[in-house]
Amino acid sequence: MRFKARKSTHEAGGALVVTLFMTTAILLGLGSYLLLVRAQYISVVRSEAWNSALGVAESGVEEALAQLNPGALETTILVDRNANGWGPPSGGYYGPMSRTLFTNNSYTVTYTAQTWPTIYSTGYVKVPEVSATLARVIRVITTNVPLFNVSLAARTNIDMNGNGLSTDSFNSADTSLSSGGRYVSTKTSTNGDVAVLYGSLNLGNHVVSGDAYLGPSASLIGTRSQITGSVYNDYNYDYPDVVSPDTTGWFTLSSSLSGTAPDGNTYDYVFTNSANYIVPNLNGSVYVATNARVRLLAQSGQTTKVLVAGGGSTNVTSSLTVFISADSFTIGGAGAIDGGRAANLAYFGLPTNTKITYSGNSVFVGTIYAPDADLKLSGGGSSTFDINGSLIAKSVTFSGHFMFHFDEDLINSGASRGYFAKSWAEL
Repeated sequence: MRFKARKSTHEAGGALVVTLFMTTAILLGLGSYLLLVRAQYISVVRSEAWNSALGVAESGVEEALAQLNPGALETTILVDRNANGWGPPSGGYYGPMSRTLFTNNSYTVTYTAQTWPTIYSTGYVKVPEVSATLARVIRVITTNVPLFNVSLAARTNIDMNGNGLSTDSFNSADTSLSSGGRYVSTKTSTNGDVAVLYGSLNLGNHVVSGDAYLGPSASLIGTRSQITGSVYNDYNYDYPDVVSPDTTGWFTLSSSLSGTAPDGNTYDYVFTNSANYIVPNLNGSVYVATNARVRLLAQSGQTTKVLVAGGGSTNVTSSLTVFISADSFTIGGAGAIDGGRAANLAYFGLPTNTKITYSGNSVFVGTIYAPDADLKLSGGGSSTFDINGSLIAKSVTFSGHFMFHFDEDLINSGASRGYFAKSWAEL
């Protein structure tokens, strides 16, 4: 008889222990791996959220800058910081304005009530995987960017026909670069810069006492020797549309305000006090008395002469700002300022203003900004006419004798393009 051998209990128990140990090791390894994968996943998610929070915060900065920069303005002081739901300042800050961009992303932005606002924006990104919200804060300090920083600029072409045209600069606020605030040929500087974004700059036989700024696709017709400064081929500049003024409370002029002005001459419009007017048809000569600040919205017409008086003072406080909504407008005669400060006489062409004809027969002191208008200047005979200030249009064509003199005071006291970032820092 044969008997079958049986394994001992000790051998069976050892095999079970080994199996349990190996299973435990495998489970521990798998658990560790899953924890590692999750940790890595959480790390990636947090990293993505952290990076996204900065972009979200920058979106807040963009909204604040859009609020501060509605378009080309007479001055940054006229920006309505209360508009679009921002409301009046509290504790020296406008806002906060909070927005949810999309699921789990939002920002809160404020800006200070200072002349040059500082923007604070916080971007928030929720991370559901860890029930946390990440936040990043950035601070942007702004500065003012002048609208007029060259003597002559155009989006497309500048064509210098005629004879004797050239550019230079003076400064009506600097006695070393002006005489009683007025341009004189013995006190000039070399900042009569010219700029063209597209198209061509045709110098003809003329000289630019300053720099020439050309867009990447713009061309120079003429010789390099006709420009005393440098030639730049990377000009990239935005020409914002003019913001139509809020005419609430403005008076409407159904007829002219003709009369004898304090200078003893008769004008079609005599303004002796500061006021704002809507003029359906501006036609004729305009006089603005000393210390009067006048704003006009002209829907059609032309001017034959403009005088902004200053009582002989070199620090003229009177001013005339004209907004033109007409598709075509003619500037005739002279545009003069008693004191010579170009910032005190301003022409703003709204987007509907597409054509300007200047047929002056004497000095023009002031500024023209009409980025959607073709500007044509023509003078009579062999006389030379001075234009003291700055002109910016869609295109500029000359046929006559003109000398351009950029008033450097416009950089500090002229119209503004708005607020732009001066510095950026994360807090």
